[in-house]
Amino acid sequence: MINLNKKIFLFFFVISICTSVLSSKIEIIYKINDEIITSIDIENEKKFLIFLNPNLKNLSSSQITNISKDSLKNRKIKEIELEKFFNIEQENMGKKYVMNFISNTKFENLDNLKLELNKVSLSYQYLEKNFLIDNIWREYIFERFKSKIKIDKEKLKKQINSQNNQVEEINLSEILFEVKPNVELSKLSNEIYKEIEKSGFEAAASIYSISDSKNFGGKLGWIKSNQISEKINNIIKSSSKLTTPIKTKDGYLILKINDKRESAMEINLEKELSKLINSERQKELNKLGYIYFNKIKKRTFISEN
Repeated sequence: MINLNKKIFLFFFVISICTSVLSSKIEIIYKINDEIITSIDIENEKKFLIFLNPNLKNLSSSQITNISKDSLKNRKIKEIELEKFFNIEQENMGKKYVMNFISNTKFENLDNLKLELNKVSLSYQYLEKNFLIDNIWREYIFERFKSKIKIDKEKLKKQINSQNNQVEEINLSEILFEVKPNVELSKLSNEIYKEIEKSGFEAAASIYSISDSKNFGGKLGWIKSNQISEKINNIIKSSSKLTTPIKTKDGYLILKINDKRESAMEINLEKELSKLINSERQKELNKLGYIYFNKIKKRTFISEN
């Protein structure tokens, strides 16, 4: 009987020690409505963001932590909103988005991706769920606001017809940022350029950009010159590597010119028009989605420890 009591005491003693150790390591960072964000969640988000954009390593530890906190907080707000309309807990629901990611990156297949995730101690389930939320959110915004998008097709046709068969292709990265009423554009711009010089464009995009491309270092990839507005194209032509801040409907834009190439092409009016319409529609959706998200954020209960 004495030995049994000793064993019971030892069991609860060990449980108590383990609980104490775990609680000392796990810190509650945020409470968003009824959802709790812990220090472990932040560490996972750091791994996720660095996995997508390794240039984040150029930033200080505190900068990476702040970016991760904001990223996780924003995605959790989106998740809470989406759960009102979708069942996002279905198994493998995000797999198609992961496969699309693989087809546009260096990864050979799903097994190769999982192997690389394992190297950085990041679970595949975490990546898949993040991709699911980000993509379902974009689809939700499209369905909600698509009827409000008005595209001037005649203007776009004129833009295409003004191009010749020799089209320049430009590999671009972007930082889309907003200027708050109490902030000077020149001061914020200088701050961004200094961060670009210090940490690299990709890292600076993660700090300052409000575009979804920030998770990938602001990379846009190859874009044909006839798919860019005349105003922006002229600024790109007069810039060597970085543009000055360009005022757009969505905020201010700094573009990085990664590379250029000429390509001969037979212009298919309908095909090029379709691409331009999709591009313009996406810009409008990004703007409306950003405004809508901020409205949701304002009515979400967020407490920070």
